[in-house]
Amino acid sequence: MEVQVRTSETGQLPFCRQPGLVICVSGPSGVGKGTVIAAARQRNSKLVHSISVTTRSPRAGETEGVSYYFRSKEEFDRLRAAGEILEYDEYCGHYYGTPLAPLRKMVESGQDVILDLTVPGSLATMRYFPDAISIFLLPPSIEELRRRLEERATEDKYTIERRMEQALDEIRRLSLFGYVIINDELNRAVNEILTIVAAERHRTTRMRGIEERILQHGG
Repeated sequence: MEVQVRTSETGQLPFCRQPGLVICVSGPSGVGKGTVIAAARQRNSKLVHSISVTTRSPRAGETEGVSYYFRSKEEFDRLRAAGEILEYDEYCGHYYGTPLAPLRKMVESGQDVILDLTVPGSLATMRYFPDAISIFLLPPSIEELRRRLEERATEDKYTIERRMEQALDEIRRLSLFGYVIINDELNRAVNEILTIVAAERHRTTRMRGIEERILQHGG
């Protein structure tokens, strides 16, 4: 008798409940992490975005509870002391952190969560979730990265120079990540992220016990 197994839209067997994936996306400021993540979520509605907490002020077009949770430094310190922040980092004088409880709840319910993180933030998340997918987003060149920062027109020259210096240090830590993608063209970068997610979803280490379930449903 031939056993036919059909997968759901998420690529999972309907009788094989898997925890969600934790997908850490890092790279220097200005590389386009937010744009790439937003486009990936438009293409794959199963991807959810973990909203970070930050102490910096909102930029034009950013919305509370959608772009970030904007909090004062005092509020951020309270959350951190209470163990409610998974990871945090100071970047150019501002704190960025990931709320732990919402992330755990999403992963345990089987949702694939994609996070926009600093490099230290990704490394801290990978320590908490050892099977997290880590992706480093690179610019096509350092010159292009500077152009993107200047074109963004949200920071003064001094801040841009600080971001460029930090970018060089971050790029040198690329080998700590599982995957690297060059963001030279948006659609290509998004395709590569979605390909990685699909492949990781089908790793045998994430499908433990699937053979027993198939045999049990073999009639």
